[in-house]
Amino acid sequence: MNVRVADGADEWAQVISESFVPLSLAAACETFQGTARQSILQPGLTVTEVRTRGPSIVTRTLRLTRTEPRDAYIFSLHLDGAGAVVQGEREAPMAHGGGALYDAARPYRLVFPTDTWEIVLQVPHRQLRERITRAEEICGRALPAEHPATRVLAVFLRELSSVSTQLDAAQRAELGGAAVDLLATALRTLAGDGHEAPAGRQALLAAMRAFVGENLTDPRLTPEVLARRHGISVRYAGELFAEAGTSPAAYIRSERLRAAHRALTDPQQSHRTIAGIASTLGFTDRTTFTRAFARRYAVTPTQLRTGRTDSL
Repeated sequence: MNVRVADGADEWAQVISESFVPLSLAAACETFQGTARQSILQPGLTVTEVRTRGPSIVTRTLRLTRTEPRDAYIFSLHLDGAGAVVQGEREAPMAHGGGALYDAARPYRLVFPTDTWEIVLQVPHRQLRERITRAEEICGRALPAEHPATRVLAVFLRELSSVSTQLDAAQRAELGGAAVDLLATALRTLAGDGHEAPAGRQALLAAMRAFVGENLTDPRLTPEVLARRHGISVRYAGELFAEAGTSPAAYIRSERLRAAHRALTDPQQSHRTIAGIASTLGFTDRTTFTRAFARRYAVTPTQLRTGRTDSL
């Protein structure tokens, strides 16, 4: 853990610029003091406990974004005192236990009229954009402290910051990824679809699997639709399915083939044609369906329906 202590405005300007991104201190009282305790979780991914005594205004100016560009989002979890994040035309007052996301690639202002205590998570753009597709729309909006997802995130970040010195590098990296997952889940409450985004990689994978099962007959179901429906990138969806030994496209096709097998062996659906079953499940080409089915079950759809199960 890297601990930086500042006694005065000039020292604090240097501390916050070294801890986060290049910043200016627009205002601070003469007796200002600050402390930043930072842990590196992954390259570019850090968690920092920040405590200040005295009012201050921190700015990332347009000049700094041009001369010192940074590819990062910053999330401030506000634990004590008064504060607000201003980015673009939005101003997000931060209540105790709430917070706000802001983009280091664009100008912003942090206003702290009192002593403050915060936990700050800095995340590379790529990591958050893989998990939530509308991050830019959320910047500068207050994350409500009372929302269950925010409460879970707050507890996790406080504990992660507190125990980070007791973790080895691999553990910090793994828990850092979990922190970004939880942040994305909480931020989806602002994007309007938080109720569909459970925390954690396995929960998100389970939600996507369930969605596939519920929409097998929709011909528009593709990996792109699946990822967009769950507010993540196609790349991140691919990573989640890869951990389960498959891919989004392969999983969709596999589940459609399973549904076709059930239909073909169901006496109550014996009146349906093979082509009709295939078409209903998104297979528009009979030959493609037959080949895929035979590779999966070692019999053609016709052989299965007629009871001829000898190997091909």
